[in-house]
Amino acid sequence: MTLFGPEPTETPEDTPWYDVVVCGGGLAGATFARHLRRKQPDASVLVIDGQTYPVPLAAHKVGESTVDIAGFYFSSVLGLADYMADKHLPKLGLRYFFGRAGEPFANAPEIGLSALPGRSTYQIDRGVLENDLYEMNCEAGVEIGTGSMVREVDLGPGSASHLVHYVDGDGTPRSARCRWVVDAMGRARYLQRKLGLQRPTEGQFNAAWFRVEGRLDVEDFVSDDNAEWHERVPGRRRRLSTVHLMGPGYWVWLIPLGSGNTSVGIVTSGELHDIDGMSTLPGAVEWLERHEPAVASALVHHEVLDFLAVRDYSYTSSQVFSADRWGCVGEAAAFADPFYSPGSNMIAFENSALIELICEDARNELRPERVDELSRFVLGQNDWLEYNIHSSYSYFGEPLIMALSFLWDTLLSWTTATPQIYNGIFLDEEKAAAVRSATPGLYALTVQVKRLFKQWERKAGRGRDFRFIDYYKIPFLREAYERNLVEGKSVDELVADHRHSMEVLEEVAQAIFRIAVEDTMPERRAHLDEHPWLNAWAIGLDPERWQTDGLFKPSTPPRSPDRAYTSLTALFDAPPAEPDTTPAALPIELRL
Repeated sequence: MTLFGPEPTETPEDTPWYDVVVCGGGLAGATFARHLRRKQPDASVLVIDGQTYPVPLAAHKVGESTVDIAGFYFSSVLGLADYMADKHLPKLGLRYFFGRAGEPFANAPEIGLSALPGRSTYQIDRGVLENDLYEMNCEAGVEIGTGSMVREVDLGPGSASHLVHYVDGDGTPRSARCRWVVDAMGRARYLQRKLGLQRPTEGQFNAAWFRVEGRLDVEDFVSDDNAEWHERVPGRRRRLSTVHLMGPGYWVWLIPLGSGNTSVGIVTSGELHDIDGMSTLPGAVEWLERHEPAVASALVHHEVLDFLAVRDYSYTSSQVFSADRWGCVGEAAAFADPFYSPGSNMIAFENSALIELICEDARNELRPERVDELSRFVLGQNDWLEYNIHSSYSYFGEPLIMALSFLWDTLLSWTTATPQIYNGIFLDEEKAAAVRSATPGLYALTVQVKRLFKQWERKAGRGRDFRFIDYYKIPFLREAYERNLVEGKSVDELVADHRHSMEVLEEVAQAIFRIAVEDTMPERRAHLDEHPWLNAWAIGLDPERWQTDGLFKPSTPPRSPDRAYTSLTALFDAPPAEPDTTPAALPIELRL
């Protein structure tokens, strides 16, 4: 059975016809095929897969780490909850260390979770997952041509079928016709290049990564004698996090894999770190010796299994779906940055959106404006990530600014992005319109807060310090997580959630602003105290613009940001007292 069926006169007898041909069988293509067959069991699907199975467990691939959006997608949408729990590792959130040159690793300020939260996320072993998805898809009736290479895709005009030419694993040229064609061939971006849709991003960001045999555990960087440090996260479970070792213009990842091996990556801004200095394994190890010596020392005890370096890894597009019945998913669509582990999130959004369009086409309801809307949604997610993350690299080495930036981004994710997948908001036009109406000014607020962080990094200050922040214990973040990461909500419930979230975001933005003012120009804090409720869309660190920008003329009902402010300031040591500039009293004998 098929969803569409070819026109009787259109397809020669020797050219097989499919509802969907997926070009590429990696993580994006394999999950797409599984998702489509679960949603439309009658769909005929061919995956043209360059891989042969089993694939190596270490295979140069990033994407081992998932966060809440991808966790929900794998467990609920793809129906893999039991499988993920059995074959892959639970993830203990994101974890950050801000090391200081010449100081013990135990002194590095740390952000992370001390216990697993309620919703599952995973550290996945890409080789294991892709091997198992291959078996699952074969059992589900997906036809998979392994060891095959796509040579050409002829996009049919109008309603005509597409024709995909490829060479199979035996070297035999073959062709297949289809209603929909999906590019999941990764960074080759075949359709993007064919149609001239690729767009570059600003700046150059580079990465080198490799896997090592065995367990490279950040817990081993600190002596067992330091009980206080180890007791912050009971059970030596830090390794289950995606560990980020932060520094000016760079971060290093440590990710455990279900196979027992460990992924190590170096990611840098090209403005501050030359990719040529870490483009080989010896160069990468030498770079680690200079910037993260604890990692370099640990590598001595582990065999390196693979290595790859990528220059200028970020890119985007002007279009990822078309009413002409093609789409791009995974790295064939766009790629922002590995920070915050968004790769599988984007696969979740792209696969879900494209499959929704295929289903609408099967119902004869496909509309060009609807295709454009979902294409813009996906690219909007990617392009915001790219801007937000890349503009942060310059303060990656600033613990106070980066801590508040991460907390803000986490709040933003749990209140706005993650509910999109939990409740299919972007796939339901009524829900999407209602949520947009409940979040006026959301984008402008997020941009303003980002500007605040950028202004902050250019000013002196950083008077507050911290040792350990468990971000799930922050009241407004925990409330956001528990309220918004819930599926099956009605439109009215989603509207209520988003209205509440806008209030929380506004309060937290004002609290962060007050902390930034205290840090950089404490003499101005008294003036702010005269105005307990501010215009969050006008926050900034140029006092001469406060009046002009309307900082003291809020348009929203006045509330107190004290709860958010108290929750945040409680995370940090008190700033040092201002020096007393009052002239000392003269001794009596000198007054005469």
